[in-house]
Amino acid sequence: MKKYLILITIIAGLAIQLKAQNGEKLEAMKIGFITQKLNLTSDEAKIFWPVYNKYTEELKKLRASTKGKLLEEMSDLPNMTDAEAEKVLNEMVGFKIAEAELLKKYANEFKKVLPVKKVVLLFKAENDFKREILKKLANRNRN
Repeated sequence: MKKYLILITIIAGLAIQLKAQNGEKLEAMKIGFITQKLNLTSDEAKIFWPVYNKYTEELKKLRASTKGKLLEEMSDLPNMTDAEAEKVLNEMVGFKIAEAELLKKYANEFKKVLPVKKVVLLFKAENDFKREILKKLANRNRN
């Protein structure tokens, strides 16, 4: 029994490490993709990436604080009262508003360190990167 517990612990640890490595690899791909699409100079990159990292960190925190709560609240959607569903809907809309406010805040911050055309390209590049990753995942699942 103790051997199985040790084996499960080792496997779980390896799985966590693999997931972290994949996350780091994906992040490196995203950085390369955005750098290429924006055609950042070295001076632009030096001032852009700290602002971008702050933006993505705030976005992750916002999503993490909301996602779990909403998933939990929606877990019993068929049995919700209309009042409960209304509350969840308002929280969903509130999340989208908070996300838009964060985007607006950082669009202004990005304009301080990049030309406005590159700021537009940034948001386009983020969407293009997401599409590319989704295509790769879809192709991987087909094979």
